[in-house]
Amino acid sequence: MIFNKLIQAGAVSIIVLISGNIFANKPVVGIGEITSSVGGNPTSFQTMLETAISQTNKFELMERSRMDDILGEQALSAGGLTEGDGQIGGLSGVDYLVYGSITKLGTKSDAVAFGGIAAGGQKAEMSVDIRVVDKSTGSIRISKTVQKQAKSGGGFAMEGLAVGGEEADPLGEVQRLTANAVAALLAMEIFPIKVINVSKGQAYVNYGPPSVAKGMYLKVVELGEGFMDPDTGEMLGQDETYIGSIKITDVKSKFSIGTILDGDIQRGAIASKMDKKKGKSAEKKYKKKCKKQKNCLSLK
Repeated sequence: MIFNKLIQAGAVSIIVLISGNIFANKPVVGIGEITSSVGGNPTSFQTMLETAISQTNKFELMERSRMDDILGEQALSAGGLTEGDGQIGGLSGVDYLVYGSITKLGTKSDAVAFGGIAAGGQKAEMSVDIRVVDKSTGSIRISKTVQKQAKSGGGFAMEGLAVGGEEADPLGEVQRLTANAVAALLAMEIFPIKVINVSKGQAYVNYGPPSVAKGMYLKVVELGEGFMDPDTGEMLGQDETYIGSIKITDVKSKFSIGTILDGDIQRGAIASKMDKKKGKSAEKKYKKKCKKQKNCLSLK
């Protein structure tokens, strides 16, 4: 017998402020009030988000007590941010306002029960709509949805005895994964991944966890001329010329190291996450080539 149970689904609002004037070289991030209409403890997700943003090493965090004072003074809300000229008022030194809502937060329990014995695992899902507003104009710069899932290991229960799997709290884990993904999105939309050093067949990039993880594939590109929407004047993107690819093999707190799979990669080049299927294809070609030349580097 299969049990499907939705635990929570609703909306949680997230507000993040970014300022570039208080700390040298790094924007300052202050996380505003996080509310939930579905119960639970929003403070725990706020703590996870603070940790994730801090770990990107791209921002400084404003103290929570100071943010509470600012939000209280400004009565910050979705309906009271914009002045008549389109600018967001009352937030001196702030460059961007990032906010959004969690549209899904819940678990499904798939268990099989027979004669008082139950076994099975759980799957948690979370979906967050994120928007980044340019404080100077009030226009939306980024609008994306972040979705994550987490699964628990198989559990076993019989006559009051319960044994959990590897992930006993998938709901907590999916919130942490989502916080990491939001932090990575925030960082890499403002600061792209860059190659900071190349040595002996390896490339070093300027990100560590949670934005870059061991085993991740990166494609390295050269950015060309940008192109605009002829009607609105909005910058839609830039031409990309493929240079090569990297597989991350070692992750430090502030940077990562990877094996160059192909291409003539130079310091200062721009990188981004590569489709896993394409990355595996590049790795397969690298292995075939390096075995012939007897110069293979570690890919683990």
